[in-house]
Amino acid sequence: MTATVAIEYYGLKEALRELQKVSPALRTAISKEMLGIVRETMIPPIQDSIPSSAPLQGMKHNGRTSWTKTSQQRAVVAKIDTRKARRRNLQQGAQWESVGVVKVITKTAALAITDMAGRGPNQTRNRNKLLGRPNFADDLTSKLGRGPSRFLWFAGERNVDPTMRRLADVVNKVADATTGRIVTR
Repeated sequence: MTATVAIEYYGLKEALRELQKVSPALRTAISKEMLGIVRETMIPPIQDSIPSSAPLQGMKHNGRTSWTKTSQQRAVVAKIDTRKARRRNLQQGAQWESVGVVKVITKTAALAITDMAGRGPNQTRNRNKLLGRPNFADDLTSKLGRGPSRFLWFAGERNVDPTMRRLADVVNKVADATTGRIVTR
């Protein structure tokens, strides 16, 4: 399942990095405004879609993959990302990573695993047959009612358009502050 965004901005990362050099206070204010918009529009629906009890029996413990609704909800955060391309991508001609400027991520292993289990071609992800869990993704799908990308994209996808409309105003502020070098496509 993929989410499509109606508006793509080219040069936004460069503009934000340039703004950091010229006016760090303005960059901080713009970042806070962008994160505030995402926290209002995207994060609450994602948090509401997280089940209150552990989706599988093996997640009822206090270890790395333990499950409590409050800890899983707090783990969904928004971040600003203006990093340059990795060295391997620079060698292929990319100047910037092709990831979004604002991203919504999860910080816990349990939520990340539960969200994406079954997406890849190898269902067990373990060469040791005794440790592999070939039914893990199917069990999650039967309990939660949908396939991989169970929480983050599923709930966030419905709010992409309103979020992008509100972020467009902020992007225009960045363009004005950096002499309008951002191209909308």
